[in-house]
Amino acid sequence: MRYIKVFLLFVVLAGFPATAGQAQEKPFDASGSIVTGSVWELRNSRRVLLLVRRSNVVDSRGQAKAIINEIYKADPEAPVRYPRLFNSLARRLNKYMSKRRNITAVKNVSDADFIVFFNLLEIRRPLGVPYPYGEMFVILNDRSGVKPPRIVWKTRKNSMWAEDAIEEFINDLK
Repeated sequence: MRYIKVFLLFVVLAGFPATAGQAQEKPFDASGSIVTGSVWELRNSRRVLLLVRRSNVVDSRGQAKAIINEIYKADPEAPVRYPRLFNSLARRLNKYMSKRRNITAVKNVSDADFIVFFNLLEIRRPLGVPYPYGEMFVILNDRSGVKPPRIVWKTRKNSMWAEDAIEEFINDLK
């Protein structure tokens, strides 16, 4: 009897991570999740805008709408609030851009084909060194006005170190 319990526990635990990983891979509709597209939709997009913000409001009902509103209400002339974080993310994106030569950076939301948005949640300071944690979103910005802007990619975890988040996006983009 004891071996049966151990075997059943092993089966349940072995199957759990596989089902959790599969749930994140599928694109979802707006009612089920905030991701309403796929990273493959970026294959023809050339212009990217990088934004780093710290949201003040958390809206559990319409998180996608709150994130998109946060991006579009941003002042394009405002100085970068988290320059160290912005520069580390930009450095990694620039490295990808110089290798692939298929995307370029822009300065305005209206010029961007897609927007890489890092939502800073907290800054942890183990041993006195700051490590920014948050979520990264990629928003497809349809400038023709046919489709509304929508989130096509999100980090798999709710809170990730910024370097890991940009690395995860670039790996999925390749």
